[in-house]
Amino acid sequence: MRFIEIWSRSLCLAAAVFVLAGVASASTPTRVQPAHQVGLRVFTGDDGLPQSGVNAVVQARDGYLWIGTFGGLARFDGLSFKVFRSNSSQEPPRVQEQPQAGPASDRILTLHEDDRHWLWIGTQDAGLSVYRQGGFHHLPVCGGTCQVNDILQAPDRTVWVATGIGLLSLDPVHQRETWIDYASAGHSHLARDGRGRLYAGGDDGLFVLADGQLRRIALPDGAGRVRVLETDGGGLLVGTQHALYRYDPDPNPDTNRPDPTQGQWRALGVANPAAAVKDADGRWWVATDTGRLVQQSGAGGWRDIPELFGKGVSSLARDGEGNLWMGSGSKGLLRVRKSLFGLISAPRAGMNMAGRAVIADGDGGLWFGSSCAGLRHWRRDGDMLPQPILQKSYDECVTTLSLDREGALWVGTAQGRLIRVVNGKPQRAGAWEAGVPINVWQYGDGRLLVASGRSTFVVAIDAQGRIAGQHRIEALQGMSINNVVAAARGGHWFVGDRGVFRLIDEQVVERWTPREGLSSRFARALYEDRAAATLWVGTYGGGLNRIHDGQVRRYDSQNGLFDDTVSCILPDGQGRLWLGGNRGVTLLPTPRADTAQIESVGYTASDGLIPAEINGGHSGACHRDTRGRLWFSLVEGFAVIDPADLPVVQPVPLRPHIEEVAVAGRGQKIVGSSLTLQPFARSLEIHYSAINLSRPWETRYRFRLLGFDHDWVDAGQNRSIVYTSVPWGEHLFEVQARSQGGRWSADSASLKILNPQPWYLRPWILILATALGLLALVGGTQFGTSHEPTWARKNPD
Repeated sequence: MRFIEIWSRSLCLAAAVFVLAGVASASTPTRVQPAHQVGLRVFTGDDGLPQSGVNAVVQARDGYLWIGTFGGLARFDGLSFKVFRSNSSQEPPRVQEQPQAGPASDRILTLHEDDRHWLWIGTQDAGLSVYRQGGFHHLPVCGGTCQVNDILQAPDRTVWVATGIGLLSLDPVHQRETWIDYASAGHSHLARDGRGRLYAGGDDGLFVLADGQLRRIALPDGAGRVRVLETDGGGLLVGTQHALYRYDPDPNPDTNRPDPTQGQWRALGVANPAAAVKDADGRWWVATDTGRLVQQSGAGGWRDIPELFGKGVSSLARDGEGNLWMGSGSKGLLRVRKSLFGLISAPRAGMNMAGRAVIADGDGGLWFGSSCAGLRHWRRDGDMLPQPILQKSYDECVTTLSLDREGALWVGTAQGRLIRVVNGKPQRAGAWEAGVPINVWQYGDGRLLVASGRSTFVVAIDAQGRIAGQHRIEALQGMSINNVVAAARGGHWFVGDRGVFRLIDEQVVERWTPREGLSSRFARALYEDRAAATLWVGTYGGGLNRIHDGQVRRYDSQNGLFDDTVSCILPDGQGRLWLGGNRGVTLLPTPRADTAQIESVGYTASDGLIPAEINGGHSGACHRDTRGRLWFSLVEGFAVIDPADLPVVQPVPLRPHIEEVAVAGRGQKIVGSSLTLQPFARSLEIHYSAINLSRPWETRYRFRLLGFDHDWVDAGQNRSIVYTSVPWGEHLFEVQARSQGGRWSADSASLKILNPQPWYLRPWILILATALGLLALVGGTQFGTSHEPTWARKNPD
């Protein structure tokens, strides 16, 4: 934050011309609304993606994301890619009993998982492969050389395959193929309607399978090719080379035997569609050949997503966590999350500088104060007006805002000046130490609190808004105050760099510092839950403190808190708390639970919070308005979220997996979920992961080897463990995972490990060997005493 302060001040001179220009145009309002940007993350070869052109994406039921490229097949757990490549030297595939290490070809076009959890892989030049039970099996359909464009499983478990030379059905158990129109122009897309009927589309048009034959469906507006074919409720979403349509094959529900070739077409208003997917809210996203990507709006229209323009999206998919995955022709794999935060950072409105403070104007609008970009008034009608302060660039560096009961706005600046704004007219009210930012709060009738440096003053204000007198609060001398909050039991809480103090009549009656158990003396924020008689204190770097019945419980990144910096705390009216910090915004879904681990959910740039850092350190950095919306001052602009849009929020539940096992660096084969070690095996290395496609950096692990580890071992973010030796016998290795602030996974990933003891080291063998040895010793001794040597008999002397 010190860097941000220096950076902000360095921009003041450069911003002076801009600010004065804004003042000159103060009478011209700018219509501003919070803009929602999608949370975008791009994965490329630098992240392990085998090739930048992504043709297919599908999420398997075990949570893994599979990606098909022209450089191989990849499996993704949210953090790392595992690439499977073919053996390019092999002949076209025959029926193979032994599983292979990769698919039939590296040029993957389509992917589909059936209800057996088998992953079907269609290639451009080597037909079809299937991944099951940890291995790849190549199927010799169409000679193992055709192009497979799409795969779909029917309700009877038959697998339908659209190829470049026709449509075929496959019995996956007996691997028998049946061609429908062999040597045709080929098909590119497959879909089923609400009745389960199969449709095929491609360069030769649209067809429906009826009575074992393909029947043509006439496309609208003279179109001849199908580019998009998806199930849409009881009908189909169909994209031709010209436009996007919805096709209803059963427009008359009273018909007993409807003819699916005589359905109804409805144009949807999107030109040149290339790919489509429905999001978790049931709205279509459509990529076009012209580089656009549009989202279906609630009113039935479409809105452009400018952040995704020109990405060359050619394939779309959705995962179980609500993310959209987009494969591009040359720009890698794109993950798109729903934007939860609206942003106000428009340069034309003067809002692209560092945000400092936000406060209600008392009339349904808001005041925004920026660092060296001045003051802006956002009226309830949506117009944004620049508010001149004192026509000097250094006076435009706002640090804090406060509104009094008469509706006058008090502005504290970075240069130590206090300014009063009434009816759009600013006037200087006072000045403190030059170059030292001041904070200001209302303090009873006709008084203000002004914190400057390490001194805090009570300032009396007369009827004309002028300073009538002031005095220093001696009990707070030497303390830098960040916030002041009225206390439930009387007086005020003062939050600063020596902890938290409650003062009544300027005397300290209660304090919370590291001596009393506070996690850090650098306190920044305070919220008092009066109903629960609980005090929450946020610190810089020391996390969050819960104080109840005189006891302090600390929460930080080690026991569930997303961010160790808490610059502000806001309740949302639903019993939840929202925290602003350096990493973004943290939500506490159940803050009243007094537990050793706290549940928290972190929101960052992937949730539309761009940039993610909250510009804390001064009062008023965050605000809850009269509509319940929460506002946050960012290091660039401001962000807003409506908690009503997130009625239920829980950390992402994770599914752990054991990925690989090695002994002395050599990979081991796992049969089922068991591993048998060779005698005297050393350096057992176990690699594990958990599927977290949304926030993989928050994943934490713990493991135990029953019979060896006494309890769970906290592994943090480490994804492997090495046991230098394993005791003889049978053991069970277990691993669990959780997201930041979440609970440990209910189910463990487990591996039975059998380390058989050699027969000659078994206890009964050792006992027997010992007994035999003793018998031999005793027998030898007896033999020696009962037989006199010959030389003794012959030579008695």
